[in-house]
Amino acid sequence: MKQKALVKALGLALTLAPFAVFSAVENVTYFGYAKWGNIYTDNNEHNDGKGELNDVIRAEAGYGNFRLGNELNWWEAGVKADIWRDGDAYFDTTLYLGSGDAWGDVSTIQLWSAGHGLIEGQENAKIWAGERFYRRHEVHMIDIKYWDTSNTGIGLEDYDVGFANAHVAWFAPSSNGGDERTLHHFDLRLSDIALSDSADLTLGFNYITEHNSTYDNSNITTSGSMFTASYRQGWDYGSNTFVFQYGTDGLAGGLMSAEGGSDRKYSTGEEHDGSSWRIFNSGDLNVNEDFQVMYSIAYQDKNLDNNEGEQWFSVGARPQYAWNNFMSTAVEIGYETVDAQNGAGTNDMFKATVAQLFQAGKGVWARPSFRIFATYSDSNTEWDRSGTTYGKAMHSGTGNVEEVTFGFNVETWW
Repeated sequence: MKQKALVKALGLALTLAPFAVFSAVENVTYFGYAKWGNIYTDNNEHNDGKGELNDVIRAEAGYGNFRLGNELNWWEAGVKADIWRDGDAYFDTTLYLGSGDAWGDVSTIQLWSAGHGLIEGQENAKIWAGERFYRRHEVHMIDIKYWDTSNTGIGLEDYDVGFANAHVAWFAPSSNGGDERTLHHFDLRLSDIALSDSADLTLGFNYITEHNSTYDNSNITTSGSMFTASYRQGWDYGSNTFVFQYGTDGLAGGLMSAEGGSDRKYSTGEEHDGSSWRIFNSGDLNVNEDFQVMYSIAYQDKNLDNNEGEQWFSVGARPQYAWNNFMSTAVEIGYETVDAQNGAGTNDMFKATVAQLFQAGKGVWARPSFRIFATYSDSNTEWDRSGTTYGKAMHSGTGNVEEVTFGFNVETWW
């Protein structure tokens, strides 16, 4: 074990060594995120009766999770350095490492470079290529990235077109269905469309198609598209974001990724023709200096030609009160339901968590935050897809499960 740890440490040191050289003469930025802790459960059916929760609590076939006291371990850390400059033009490189649930898991999750100032009259525009997290949009409270195209790609970003910033990208993901064939994914966006001093709009269009789209079965889905409109409004008591998305065929399930859930972003290689629409409305309400509320409501209606879609609904709130600058108490209440399109049943989940927080300042966004928490959940499962992502929705009769969990964790970013 010690030898393996030494090898990993040596490999990490060699990977970061070039940036250490640049740090003496160039601009270097460090950043990262971590959440780590332990959750105990009274449900002996969970995790083979080990007493430790190893998955998030959610409605079967649902998306996301109400994350307070209900999230898996993860850390990621990175560095960005300017590696070449000629006047106003320069290139930088970003390296980002991350883990899995186990402490010793380490992998490269981002490695990309960008060229700045390469286009005359476009000082903020950049051309980039590599593996990266790309302009992800999320609802923090339910831990859903609802517009997540992160992958290997190339693109032009922050091109000023007067009324907005334009972004064009070409990615090369693999399908989540069938034999996981390679896709072409084109992402077009207009962001920062100012509607007022405190409101802006982002519009986007995504299109995917399989590079090899030949199948014996003519009903197999090989492409898909999605439109997104995101309206963000700030005001004296906080901010609110409202999002509408409409997707077809391979993107009928959207471009969502969520902790602990099946990745259903690229639904080609299966019978997945159809359409969906979804809304997300989320934000934070600052009642006063000591009392804030984080909230979220989401709905998706996915109708597939093979009758294997679903309707998903999620609503929740997290009020938080600060006793002083470093101690707060939070309560999170959430409800989620998933109806099978073919009538196989309805799955739902109710969750309530209370947490004592020790954090760096007041407010729902203050980090680092140390938490001690306890959760009660009540889940009812009437249907599932037999452990598969695209299987037939069938009545399972799993029934009702009440569960009490408790534990601790830290969340921090820098």
